[in-house]
Amino acid sequence: MKNLTVLLFLICLILAGTGSTFAAADTTAVPAGSRAFDLMPFVLPWTATSNPAALSETSFGNISMAQAGYTGSDNDIRLTQQPVQSSSYHAVTKGYMKLGRVSMFGSFGYSNSGYKGVNYNGTMMFDTFNPYLVGDSVPARQSREQFVMGGKFSYLLNDRISLAVGAGYLSAVGARQKDPRNKNTISALKVTPGITYDMGKTKVGLSGSVYTSSNEMSYRVEGNWNQNLFVFLGLGYFRQEINISSYSQWYVGHGYAGALQVSHENGDVYIIAELGYDHYTEEARSGSSFRLIDGITETDGISLSGMLRIERGKAFHVLTVKGSLKALSGDEILQRSYRINRGTYSYDSLATVSWIKNKQMITDLGGEVKYTRLVYDADYNIDVEFGGALQAGYYSTEHFPVQSYGFYNTFNLGGSLFARKLLRAGRLLITPGLEAGYRMNLGSDMSYTVQPLSFPAMVYHDYYISKANIISASASVRIEMPFSQNKFVKSLFLIPGGRYAAAPGSEAGDLSGYLIDVVAGLTF
Repeated sequence: MKNLTVLLFLICLILAGTGSTFAAADTTAVPAGSRAFDLMPFVLPWTATSNPAALSETSFGNISMAQAGYTGSDNDIRLTQQPVQSSSYHAVTKGYMKLGRVSMFGSFGYSNSGYKGVNYNGTMMFDTFNPYLVGDSVPARQSREQFVMGGKFSYLLNDRISLAVGAGYLSAVGARQKDPRNKNTISALKVTPGITYDMGKTKVGLSGSVYTSSNEMSYRVEGNWNQNLFVFLGLGYFRQEINISSYSQWYVGHGYAGALQVSHENGDVYIIAELGYDHYTEEARSGSSFRLIDGITETDGISLSGMLRIERGKAFHVLTVKGSLKALSGDEILQRSYRINRGTYSYDSLATVSWIKNKQMITDLGGEVKYTRLVYDADYNIDVEFGGALQAGYYSTEHFPVQSYGFYNTFNLGGSLFARKLLRAGRLLITPGLEAGYRMNLGSDMSYTVQPLSFPAMVYHDYYISKANIISASASVRIEMPFSQNKFVKSLFLIPGGRYAAAPGSEAGDLSGYLIDVVAGLTF
């Protein structure tokens, strides 16, 4: 794995850092600056799919970007096992390169993050459906250092067929310097082959992925040994590890995915759709050599996305549709390890005390419809951008048998409006943007039975957050200076922004949160 990491690192740096070395024979008109990366899903819609063979469609020349920034947030509108405050210093470089029939993309990113106010979660998995998390009640600061790299390679076999492969790798370490001290070693690898077949106005594609993930965490206590851990089982139920001096847990997962893409172009009208399926299995293991299984989750996901683009002069009318369904089933397992003595020798054996299938069930259904109007200027910069979106989501979590334990479900509807306008101040391109949104609850239901080993306050808080009415607003400004005569640096840019959200009168209280973000970089 170490050799693979070094190889991917070198490939990604080469691809991300040498985008301006070669020139393409034919180019698609896109802005010369950082907005070229944002506009690719509109100008070249196949680049928004999961198929790496879409690289063969990138005929805009070679372009790279390097940026660094800071992101910080303080949020009360959160689930119990998520952090109250987070901060991150991050940097990334990425680039596209085309050489004859070969198209390549590479990216490399680094981040150093800190989290405060985290309760009952030492896994550093804050956006997971996995109910079998391990944590404690000490809300100390956690830190995480992460490297992410990715690369894609596409070859145009002939005028119709493109073959490609993509790979992504993540490596991270995390720690906390207060008892009980957890250390996390996290990695993930994903490989995605793909193919496209161009029939002229119609184009079809097929892609698939295999991927693995690993999160090995170890607890140790350097001071007071009277520390307890909670092994959660879903919906606030748990079992305890009492008076620990050390404890280890390993989350290991593997999955596969497949997707079918199709597009059709007729004059100024372009339509594209992608249908995907994803299956992921993750085990939570503990004990000596991680032989004991605490829980197994299986997640099946179906996604559908589509885009309709109508071009009128220098304007695009874009309608996008997204929908997804994720269903998780969790097996709750209790195993014990014991030693067997056979006179002259002894060995450890494993006994399964209980194995309850489909003990925890989660369903997450969501969709979005979004309209965007883009108007270009003479230099192919976006002069005006505005639109709106509607989102709907249904979430359900159940712990069986529900008559003895419980469930809750929520159904929410949201909407948003956004607008951006390009202003010029000499050579500077200044694009301020505003967005406002509102989410309202249309229905919810809950039933919960308190057990001796349960945290009802956690469950009620998460339920109230999931169904809270939330109002939000965000603002940003992109300040960019292009250099048309420079052979290496194409532009410098600065993008500060912020977001504020509030949930007044929610059953969890009058809650609010904010996020600030600033990024500076260059394109070359």
